[in-house]
Amino acid sequence: MQTRYLAGTVKVFGILIILFGFMYPASAVQASWLDRVKDIYQLPENVQQIQKDYETTKQQLEDQKDKLSEAIRHSQEERLLGQNETLKRENEQLQERLKAMEQVALDKDKRNRKLTYMAVTAVSLVVFYFVLGRVFRFIVWRRQKRGMR
Repeated sequence: MQTRYLAGTVKVFGILIILFGFMYPASAVQASWLDRVKDIYQLPENVQQIQKDYETTKQQLEDQKDKLSEAIRHSQEERLLGQNETLKRENEQLQERLKAMEQVALDKDKRNRKLTYMAVTAVSLVVFYFVLGRVFRFIVWRRQKRGMR
């Protein structure tokens, strides 16, 4: 009976091992030596394809680099043109302010000259009045002195 029990237990364990084997996923299949040999002979074609892909990718990167450089240069030109326009407007405003300030300075000089001429004329007239008064008194005094003789 013990052999039967042992044989039955072995069968149960065998069935359990088979069931567990089906439940776990199979591992990746390894390539056979024949597949490796085929890959070795196809390697030059793969290298050529990879090299073509590399050259294509390299050319695309160069094109993108050129486009990016052009876009950056164009962006800088636009930014510089904008700054140039802003500076031109500021320059024109400063030129107008400078002209206005020069005109104010010229008007101030002109007003100062007029005031100076007016003051000199007024002082000259007062001095001329006093001198003329003295001369007139002197003439009158001389006439009176002659008349008394």
